[in-house]
Amino acid sequence: MLDWLRRLRKVSQKLSLPSRDASSGRSQIQLNPAKLTPSPEIYLGRLAHLTVSIAEQLDQQSETAGDQTLSKKLHLLSNKYYSRHAELVPLLAKLDVVPSNLEALYGSSINQLLSRTKGADFFEEMMRDYIVFGMLEDSFRKLARGLTPARRIKVEELLSHQELEKLAQATLFDAISQDPKLGQRLALFGRMVVADCLLEIRNSISFERVLVTGSFNNDADRTRAQFKTLEPYTSELIAAHTVRMDQLGLSA
Repeated sequence: MLDWLRRLRKVSQKLSLPSRDASSGRSQIQLNPAKLTPSPEIYLGRLAHLTVSIAEQLDQQSETAGDQTLSKKLHLLSNKYYSRHAELVPLLAKLDVVPSNLEALYGSSINQLLSRTKGADFFEEMMRDYIVFGMLEDSFRKLARGLTPARRIKVEELLSHQELEKLAQATLFDAISQDPKLGQRLALFGRMVVADCLLEIRNSISFERVLVTGSFNNDADRTRAQFKTLEPYTSELIAAHTVRMDQLGLSA
């Protein structure tokens, strides 16, 4: 599995990265995200844990931001994510899911992602917010299509805000404008974290309706089959990632 992860990191762009001139030569097959949505308790549990994890990361970053105004913005945004987590709690309660159990259920997965994508300084951490959290929230928005109408409306409302993306983009753009060498480093960092993010997206998806259950020789074979099945889905997520990088004047 470790060898597969190393290869995946090296070729994450090749998994489904589109060319600048759209989809020539690329499969036009689409994958209905509703078929990938896990059970509501798993979907909402993972989303709730991600939301509180983002809140915690923003709170920590507010203490290391060099600018007081930026620090305040990060702190306020952290509080908004805590509030969104609180709004998910009643939905979980209806499914008999105890929020205090989310860490035990999903902590290992998200904590591993946070550890692997941890930046070397404040700006790399902001880049992680921009790329990793952006892709994860994109995925959860797509997967919401498989929820019941009432749950979907509530989740889409919670995920409709783009304050984190806008704040990270503005902060990074200003920093890169002042230091082009920083842009080169952040471009490399942005490419490095995509594979880890895709692994977490894979973890949040149900394959029951899209992948024929069969015997796999090992975890690496199973992972290859899963990503091959998910290529139309990940293509859309990586296309959005490419746009985010473009908006910073960086190459994905």
